[in-house]
Amino acid sequence: MADGILGLGSSGSVDLSSDLITKLKTAESTAVLDPITNEIDETQAELDALGEIQTMVLEFLDLVDDFDLYTSGTNVFDEITATTTGSSASFDAADTSNLNPGTISVSVSQLAQKDVYQSNTISDITSTMDSGTISITIGDETYDFSTDGKTYEDLVSEMSNKSKLDVTLEQVSDSSYRMIIKSAESGESNAIEISQSGLDLGLEDESNHVLTAQNMKATIDGVDYDTSSNKVTMQSGLIIKAVSTGDSSITMERDDSTIVSTIEDIASKYNDLVDLVNSYILGDEDNPATISDSSTLKTMMSSIKEIMFGSYGLEDEESLFKYGITFDSSGYMQVDSTELADAVTNNYDDLKELFVGYAEKEGIGTRLKTYLDSLDSLDGLLTTFEDKLNNRIDTLNEDYETASDKLDEKYEQMSEQFAAYTVLITQMETAFSSLKLLIEGDSSDS
Repeated sequence: MADGILGLGSSGSVDLSSDLITKLKTAESTAVLDPITNEIDETQAELDALGEIQTMVLEFLDLVDDFDLYTSGTNVFDEITATTTGSSASFDAADTSNLNPGTISVSVSQLAQKDVYQSNTISDITSTMDSGTISITIGDETYDFSTDGKTYEDLVSEMSNKSKLDVTLEQVSDSSYRMIIKSAESGESNAIEISQSGLDLGLEDESNHVLTAQNMKATIDGVDYDTSSNKVTMQSGLIIKAVSTGDSSITMERDDSTIVSTIEDIASKYNDLVDLVNSYILGDEDNPATISDSSTLKTMMSSIKEIMFGSYGLEDEESLFKYGITFDSSGYMQVDSTELADAVTNNYDDLKELFVGYAEKEGIGTRLKTYLDSLDSLDGLLTTFEDKLNNRIDTLNEDYETASDKLDEKYEQMSEQFAAYTVLITQMETAFSSLKLLIEGDSSDS
């Protein structure tokens, strides 16, 4: 007799197991989810590649910044080396672009100083003073201070609120203090006049006028200066600060020692960028292209080349090719260091015009700095591309989550159906077994 129909009598319910559901779900997951996972991995690889390119662009930008007309620091054509003699003055410059090579001599005959008065000694600064008034005139300002009901501390606090005054209580011995009144700034224009009425703190005594306001007097390159400050800022940006009487000088020379090496570094970094971009958009037999949409990076490299290949100078008379800088057939930048060094010596101004330029006609470095800066701006080329890749990953992750949820839901329902089928088949198999025993029993009786 047959074992059964549709599995009856052959333990068919055993086949409807969780193991079967797992195999079915795994197979469908492979078909549905793996392609999404692969696309996420590929897009992440593009993002990683783009991150490497962005890092190299920033490194390139750091080098180019040395040739930027608007750099916050000093571009390499404006570097100055200086040597000084004497100790009567110190020299500094926030921006060396306007400094000219040469020597500046400084002779200081008098330093500017503040006006300083002291009071008689005070034993208790918290005691209340006699009723009276102290009048202080400085420049075109006169301040009247009432001492009525005030301690010395109160009075000093009130006086300190005046911007032209610097007033303190100083402990001058173990048991005594003095009120010190200074002009906030040095120079004859900040001289102080003090008068007292109703009390005597000794502020009008000549012996307590301990320092008299005076101007700095100096001769700089033969020109006499008589100023309220010890600091003189020249039109060139050179800051000269007198620190003592005597003679000093500064000798400034143009420092062109890093120009050739910095241009060589730019060429090397540009060639590295060419290699990196090509490796990710072209690939080879062993390593296929990582970045599928190469248009953004091709546009970037084309724009950089366009800037480098351009004509510069007020009359478009300057180009890289005049100074030993060329590009080979593979697009790599080549620098003839000997020819470039000769240009630094003999064509310094022309070379500066080429790389730095002017506000009305920017040079290669200035234009490159502006362009490379823009790539990572809010709407920049690389930022936009990065946002596009991140959005794609977000969409793929959402697709994966949706597909995964649907598969979970599908196979959860299938599990419930299998469980129901298993109960039904088991009942039928039990009934069939009873029927089979009955049939076999009847056959044996006959």
